[in-house]
Amino acid sequence: MAAGPLRRAGHPRHRRRRGRAPIGMASRLRPPPTPRGARRPRHDLPLPPLPHHARRPGRRPARPSRAPGQAGRRTHHGRTVSVPRLVAPNEWVPPPDRAPDEPKRIASPAGPALQFRTFGQLAADVDAAGPRRWLIRGIWPAGAYGVHAAEPKAGKTWNALDLAVSVASGTPWLGQHPIDTSGHVVVFAGEGGDGNIVRRVRAIATGRGITSDDMPISVCTRAPHLADDEHLAAMADHLAATRPVLVVLDPFYLAAGGADGKDLYSMGRLLEKPQHLCEHAGASLVVVTHFNRSRDLKGAARITGAGPAEWGRVLISAEVLSRHTDPTTQATTVLTSLDVQGGEVPDQTVRVRRTIRALDPDDLDSALEYRVDEPDAAESTPTAAGSDLSPAGAKLLAALDAQETPQPWGALVDHISAAHGHGLRRPTVSTELNKLRDRGLADYLDTGHGKERLWYRIRTETPAA
Repeated sequence: MAAGPLRRAGHPRHRRRRGRAPIGMASRLRPPPTPRGARRPRHDLPLPPLPHHARRPGRRPARPSRAPGQAGRRTHHGRTVSVPRLVAPNEWVPPPDRAPDEPKRIASPAGPALQFRTFGQLAADVDAAGPRRWLIRGIWPAGAYGVHAAEPKAGKTWNALDLAVSVASGTPWLGQHPIDTSGHVVVFAGEGGDGNIVRRVRAIATGRGITSDDMPISVCTRAPHLADDEHLAAMADHLAATRPVLVVLDPFYLAAGGADGKDLYSMGRLLEKPQHLCEHAGASLVVVTHFNRSRDLKGAARITGAGPAEWGRVLISAEVLSRHTDPTTQATTVLTSLDVQGGEVPDQTVRVRRTIRALDPDDLDSALEYRVDEPDAAESTPTAAGSDLSPAGAKLLAALDAQETPQPWGALVDHISAAHGHGLRRPTVSTELNKLRDRGLADYLDTGHGKERLWYRIRTETPAA
């Protein structure tokens, strides 16, 4: 094949490609190679125009030039974009907002600005603010943020609303724990609806002997979406207007929206937003959330997802110990254990016994009767059983002591319900009775295949059948 301008454009490698001139055409436009020793010709001379068949088909005409000082717009890939204005030679140009060697300014992220103080300044600011106070004496410091978590239907919302009524009225929380800082309360209640919240708050207030309609409580029956700027702005405006001492957010899974509960960092950013709003308003923040489904874990380790347990300064985990419903009055009594953990709060366990009864069980609008107290140690763990027995085992042993004849396990549970206001579950009863039998404190009579065992307390005399 000939070299240089004699290459044939008809070769398969030089055929016309889509939208382009033949490959060989560029070779025809190049000058022939210079013989050795000859002077290289100048290439700055204008080349002849391309033949019409070598021009790119469909090529757009050249854009008209713009005069200095004239801005324009053009279309790029179907979009209209602005074109920078040309500056005239004698036109004055304002100086840039920063020096050429100055680093580029980056817009500060949303949220509170970073503040730097020496430790002396920080200590002086803390001392000038006066002594710190409790919200719930010995349990929750004023202005702190934390989490209250429990399994479903364990009384989380009841505890949160009880705290709201206590702070708004200055009455003890759960009837036992004094409130040192009282004032306005903001409640975000995303579960239950309007009627359910009104019914519960009225029941709690009636149990304290106060009027619920006069209490300084603001209620929003919708959980704020913490990723929504409009919700956060509305929340900030209301906190600035009311200046509350307590904010309750119930439940967290509705406020988190579609956030990834397994991502610790994204959950931290989400929880930080209401935290800063409440800190700016000087309010404590209580976030109500749920337990996970794992039964092998205990306390704060059962809090659902990543973030709440790591974020909260105070953690209150609730576990149901027993639940009993009176067949006559339809009153439900629940015994709950509250485990309190915090960096500045000593770890402690609080036991709560709550009894709720509808005056008319067939009427959803009927008033509720609400009673709550903390059973003392003698009541929750009988001393007759010995200090080395579990609470359930001690109650069963006390029930066996009260029986004159051997009884089935159901009769023992009825005795415990009458004495303590709650019963025990069948698996718990079976486990604890077998432990008492292994220790020689109790035994049973086998009444035949398929029949219940009759349990009795081991005494010096053999009981009659």
